[in-house]
Amino acid sequence: MKKKLGIWAIAITLFISICGCGRGKGGENVQQTALAKDYVYSVETLELEEWKDGTYSNALKSGERMYVYGYEWNEEDVTVRFAPLNADGSLGQESEIPMGTGGMNGMLCDDQGFLYGVKVLYDEAEDEDAASQDKYYFFKMNDSGEELFNIFLNEVPEVAQASQEGWFYVGNPVLIGDTITMRIVDQYFQFDKEGNFLRIFKGQEEKPLSDVTLIPLNNGKLACTSYEEDGCHVGYVDSDTGAVSQLAKIPGNSYDYSVYAGIGYDLYLVNTNGIFGYNIGSENVTQLMNYVDSDLGVYEIYNLLPINEREFWGLYEDMEQERTCLGRFAKVDPKDVKDRQTIVLACTGINWDMRTNVVKFNKSNEKYRITIQDYTSLYGSDTDYQAGLNRLNADIVSGKTPDLLILDSYMPVSSYIAKGLFEDLKPYIENDPELEIDDYMPNILEAFSVDGKLYQLVPRYTISTVLAKTSDVGETKGWTIQDVNDLMASKPEGTLFLAYTDRNSVLVECMGLAGSQFIDWDSGKCNFDSEGFIALLEFLKQFPEKVDDTMYTDEYWQNYDTMWREGRVVAQIYSAGSFSDFNYVEKGTFGEPVTLIGFPSSNGEGSAIVAGLQLAMSSKSDKKEGIWEFLRYYLTDEYQESISYGFPLSVKYMDLMGEKAKKRPTYTDENGREVETDDYIYLNGVEIKIDPMTQEEVESFKEDLYSFTQVYNYDESLIQIIQEETAAFFTGQKSAEDVAHIVQSRAQIYVNENR
Repeated sequence: MKKKLGIWAIAITLFISICGCGRGKGGENVQQTALAKDYVYSVETLELEEWKDGTYSNALKSGERMYVYGYEWNEEDVTVRFAPLNADGSLGQESEIPMGTGGMNGMLCDDQGFLYGVKVLYDEAEDEDAASQDKYYFFKMNDSGEELFNIFLNEVPEVAQASQEGWFYVGNPVLIGDTITMRIVDQYFQFDKEGNFLRIFKGQEEKPLSDVTLIPLNNGKLACTSYEEDGCHVGYVDSDTGAVSQLAKIPGNSYDYSVYAGIGYDLYLVNTNGIFGYNIGSENVTQLMNYVDSDLGVYEIYNLLPINEREFWGLYEDMEQERTCLGRFAKVDPKDVKDRQTIVLACTGINWDMRTNVVKFNKSNEKYRITIQDYTSLYGSDTDYQAGLNRLNADIVSGKTPDLLILDSYMPVSSYIAKGLFEDLKPYIENDPELEIDDYMPNILEAFSVDGKLYQLVPRYTISTVLAKTSDVGETKGWTIQDVNDLMASKPEGTLFLAYTDRNSVLVECMGLAGSQFIDWDSGKCNFDSEGFIALLEFLKQFPEKVDDTMYTDEYWQNYDTMWREGRVVAQIYSAGSFSDFNYVEKGTFGEPVTLIGFPSSNGEGSAIVAGLQLAMSSKSDKKEGIWEFLRYYLTDEYQESISYGFPLSVKYMDLMGEKAKKRPTYTDENGREVETDDYIYLNGVEIKIDPMTQEEVESFKEDLYSFTQVYNYDESLIQIIQEETAAFFTGQKSAEDVAHIVQSRAQIYVNENR
């Protein structure tokens, strides 16, 4: 079989970590080394035709022996194909395992070259009332595909007793010493390598093995994982008695990790940022590999198979080529890592799009390199989701502002801007020979500017608002709570303003969409003791503290989609991300023209711009040239044209999005021809055709997009103040006026402290 063995070019460099070592009061639980050079791996990618067509997608390893296998789906049945993987990367003889209409519940191999697995044939009983029971077969094969035994597990006497009311399930087999161990229903059963039943591996009463997943370690010990209320725990298991010991929670965000047996460490922990080593009972995990520092554009490596302390095999999805790859990863000696000026990008979570662009930048730029510091990954925990955010805010306030920031609505951005921490990006755009500032949505640029200075780059955005039928509210945006009350008074009894929602949800939306009526961060003034806030409290009182879940009956969901169309609900909180999406809601959900009227407010500003991505440059950074080289990409045609959801900042591509909404959808037929079709929406089983937008409708919606100027702001601390103080009003203990004065006092102190 022809083999192509290629090397991914790994561009690698140095960065100085902005994080400390060990575990401190701030929640540091990732043991950082001083240099990111220590986290760099190269990858030798196995490029086989079989990987390209998706046949092989899994790997097995035991000792020096290794196999690859995968599934081939035909119209009527399934086939498992597997082959030995030789030391030089070539494949041995391929074999097939016919699966019929069933599937495989996992395979394993031993160091003698034998393969074991569990096949399942799904029950297709014609009698729907009969108890179903899938059929499971435990098999052994040699590497030539010759079947050595095939045992019908359902009829093994000891296994048959485990069946409970017809429900029967067999999990993936694992190799523990010389036994094949598999979970059947809620117990572990052990067989020898000839398929003979040995015993039920139960564990002890205080921690039965039915609660854990077994992991044979490479040092001969047996470990387990157990998912508890506070996170994922790991411990040791006595391979004779089944007793679980040293069970303790994995530090940090334990739920984010996939767990594998390690070499040099008990376990390798894998998440979307990299690979970490962990010894059971330790207070820290140790970073071993960082994907971005290794110029590896992957979401996550899986099916991790250690070779030695510095090498491992791993599977990953090549997003550019859209195929599964098998790579042999090797640690790069730090002295061989090229030095470049390092730009530190800090965030509290990062998406695939951003990480891919960072990798592309790092591969192409000879002078600068970006390293990502994800504070949520570094400092967060299962019990404190804000630990990472709090640490990042603390670092920024103390003067440790990173070069580049991905902002979010939970950060006190206005405070950072007031302190002069961010660079004005407007001159960079104006002085860029390939960019023209007039090519971008002026209201969006203005919304994220302060005194004419652009401190945040928002290359894509959505609009959050409240929709209502134009026949109810007119064509003009903006209305007051009194307007809502008057409209609702004219409606039949039982008509709802919003679909069933609780009081706190409405409060949160109010502050996000219309909070500017009560607080002005630019001036630092609050207005919570106003008539507008008192009216809001009275308005919120009509909503229940908690929605009664018993109302969500089958009838409710059957009639849900037509609530707005039939007038049973007046308004809808809505997020607009495209022309076509708005067209569906207007012509489908409401069935007639709607107005983006916004949340009721005293100043008419009840709609908000929601940033799809917010980027800021530190005013203190000494690498501004390199930062702009990265930031400018988000203003280029290449990026703006690629935006699939959300509105582009570019006027040209916003216009193109509108033009596309005027066309009927198309598909490619069996002859490769593009054929027009129609869009439909189904409401209560009724098919409703959705016509494309007209030129007039597109222009009207574009006019709306140009009119939004307010930024969505979710300030959890401020909302908490309002929640705490307004509870006394909703329970009848205080008047709305008294509560408003208390909120005003506390809110003003909060604003003064955070400007």
